[in-house]
Amino acid sequence: MAGRVEAVEVYSVVDGFVRVGGFAMAGDVECGYGMSELKSIEREAEITVRFTSRFVLLMLVVVSIGVFAACAEGSVEADPTAVPTATVEPTATAAPEPSATAVATATVVPTVEPTAEPTPAGPDLSRFADVPEIVDPTNFGWPRSIETSEGVITLDAPPDKIHSLSLGHTEILAALMDFDRLGAVYSFFVDEEQSNIAALSADHKMIGFDPEEVVALEPDVIVASRFTNADTVAILSGAGNLVVRTALENSALGNVPNILLIGYLIGAEAEAVALVEEIESRMQVISELLPGGDRPRVLSVSKWTSAFAAGSGTTEGGIIEQAGGINAAADSGIEGHLQVSIESIAAINPDVIIVPQPLEGADLFIEELISSPALADVPAIRNGEVHYVVPRYHTTLSHWNVRGIEQLAGLLFPEAFAGVTFEDFLSWPDYGVGGE
Repeated sequence: MAGRVEAVEVYSVVDGFVRVGGFAMAGDVECGYGMSELKSIEREAEITVRFTSRFVLLMLVVVSIGVFAACAEGSVEADPTAVPTATVEPTATAAPEPSATAVATATVVPTVEPTAEPTPAGPDLSRFADVPEIVDPTNFGWPRSIETSEGVITLDAPPDKIHSLSLGHTEILAALMDFDRLGAVYSFFVDEEQSNIAALSADHKMIGFDPEEVVALEPDVIVASRFTNADTVAILSGAGNLVVRTALENSALGNVPNILLIGYLIGAEAEAVALVEEIESRMQVISELLPGGDRPRVLSVSKWTSAFAAGSGTTEGGIIEQAGGINAAADSGIEGHLQVSIESIAAINPDVIIVPQPLEGADLFIEELISSPALADVPAIRNGEVHYVVPRYHTTLSHWNVRGIEQLAGLLFPEAFAGVTFEDFLSWPDYGVGGE
């Protein structure tokens, strides 16, 4: 509501009258009777009407009282040329005499600037223009089309029933939509050390790895990764299912287009943009806090029946590099996950060793490493820099890898990250913009 100034006109001169608050007072009222005028009145009264002396005396008393009372009231003047003003100039010589001159008073109501209701900022839909799989990045209605490795698919409406073949995609979907839209989960989704959606998956329908079980779910769309077996994709597509194979990258920022594509696929553009912006914001914090200077050489290694080091092109390797370290395995020429021996680890000669596997097995493997005579001179062993890290942050390709980067950066540069607390990501509807 706009502010306004209210002025109440309490003084005006109209037709020779002073009008105050709606009342009129005649102007130029004077009183100036003298004694000569009184005597003349008395003589005229004696000629015109014969009164007794007692009556005349009484009349004289009454007239005198009236005259002197009128004169005592002073002169009442109204100046028709007076200009209303809200400013009263003080004067030390002004006599305190009664006056009927009205002064206009303007009541100023402070102008209050209208407070606009905050308009919720919508998602930056221009972000979708950089997603190559979206056929028309200006179309946010339905139907909409997406280009996949199996060809262009078109969805006529937001899919109600969705199935994901990978844990990484399912973790992303859990941030963007109601988990109940997922048809089923797999057994390893409920492993709290390996999965970031274990609690959500615990009470969900669980299926095996037979493609026929997926077909039986009758999903509106199936999300697969580039690691999904091609024969599996062929069986599902052949059964009439829409299959979208999307990339999963080992870079937190590299996964941004993938997250936007999934959001577009399921009609959760706002949630996808919110998740992407949080990823970018958190990565910016890490970038600003990372110190300059020498970078430690970090080896990520896990042991099941044999030990495997994470080289170039791996999730663990990407986390090491984004946390400010050098991937020692990749630096030694290892690509992907490669089996290594104790002697190989000694040859790699890392400054830091991290073990991203379930804690029970990790503890046994760490004990083996620090007690091996062959590794005694390795800097990581000599300086006590062998660490267990939470596997669900390091081995799943999703936005949760950012938590692995944050955790490792704090481990490698404790002084730079002292006092910094990183929170876990949230799931729908608590994450980002919330419900649908």
